[in-house]
Amino acid sequence: MRRGAAIAAVCLCLLSAGCAGLFGDDTAARETVTPAPVPTADAPTSPEQPAPGIVGERVVNATALGRAHVAQLSNTSYRVQHTRTVMNGSELHKRVRTRASITAGYQSYTATRTVAGQGVTAREVDSTWRDGRALRRTTVNGSTSAEVAADSRGIGGPPRSPRAALFFEPTFNGRLIALFSVTNITSIRPGDEVIKQLYGVSLYRIKGTGATDDSAIATRPVDRVTNVSLSATVTPNGVVRSYALQYTVVNGTDTHRVTEILRYSDLGTTDVVFKDQRRTERHRNRTARPD
Repeated sequence: MRRGAAIAAVCLCLLSAGCAGLFGDDTAARETVTPAPVPTADAPTSPEQPAPGIVGERVVNATALGRAHVAQLSNTSYRVQHTRTVMNGSELHKRVRTRASITAGYQSYTATRTVAGQGVTAREVDSTWRDGRALRRTTVNGSTSAEVAADSRGIGGPPRSPRAALFFEPTFNGRLIALFSVTNITSIRPGDEVIKQLYGVSLYRIKGTGATDDSAIATRPVDRVTNVSLSATVTPNGVVRSYALQYTVVNGTDTHRVTEILRYSDLGTTDVVFKDQRRTERHRNRTARPD
């Protein structure tokens, strides 16, 4: 019997790729998932089932794993970072990086997405949920626009929930289910001491090569995907703490190598600090310094 959270590392891709929005620079479709009852972080788990939906060395139910992942993240604070990097040979074609700090129950958050590369127009999107309102600022070519994306009272913006007001799905549930449904999983093993030290907890490491349905890996229907490689980590209660995905995309005469990196950190210990609070703190620190 095993106790504690388990996590598997994605060290091989973290060296070269940044972190980007999984769905490119478009707003990601949200997943409507009813959280399923799952074990707590300290619940014992048998070696035959390292996480919900996983039996032995097989992911037998990717949807069950996705639901456990969503349920656990909905009840805790966390930081999430995702990067999608598209390389054209040795040149950066596009990189979309998404980062967010979120409190338990999505009561407050800050999120930023940056888009860069030779094949795109550089832009940045900043979103916050604070005091019942979602504010969003978009900067393109040095010009910034702002809007009230949502207001819980319906004043100045639609009365959306905090999570629905976010410009991306922070659990990446749809992507995770797709990846674990079609990737050929080759091994699921307890993480070693290096992995444990990296994440601070024990976890399982998942590896896979190739896919039964390459089109499910592609983010655009026109892309043909080959050379799929996946490495992921998961805790016994079903939180997919990280994944690193690499694949080749062929679209007509264009061939690109794509790397996706996702990581969740600081579960249960994340504090959301807004920009004005950081400015106030910096000013307080400067004025407090002796001459």
